Amino acid sequence: MMNPRLSRLFATRIDTHGDAELVEYLPGQIWKITDGQFSGLTVMVIKTETLPRLGRAVHVSILGPMHTPGGAEFEGIPHLPFTPEAMNISGLDFIGQVSDIPDNWIDMYDDWRADADNEEAGLFSLSVQEILETIMKKLAWI
Repeated sequence: MMNPRLSRLFATRIDTHGDAELVEYLPGQIWKITDGQFSGLTVMVIKTETLPRLGRAVHVSILGPMHTPGGAEFEGIPHLPFTPEAMNISGLDFIGQVSDIPDNWIDMYDDWRADADNEEAGLFSLSVQEILETIMKKLAWI
């Protein structure tokens, strides 16, 4: 027989995981990063689609000032492609919905899509924060 505390823990984790899978990401949704070095940045869902090879994709723009380790500042990232599961583990808080999505991401998406169609690109399966940390480290020279 399983310890009652362990049983509750496993049941909670299963319920929590199940609830996370129910999140439906839709274009125009705005989510806020709530912890870590990127706390306060917002994530806008700009497009969702299901691709034959990759499955469900959630395309986002990162909004807000970001700083490289070298001290450069820029206003977010127009396009990053994630799995829904990666979005679910990112600890994001839903803060609202917009109907007018800027189009500054389309060129980056088109480049990504061409690479994805040639099986040279995929979807991020790590959390938004982990991907941003990696990107910032790669931009340290700026």
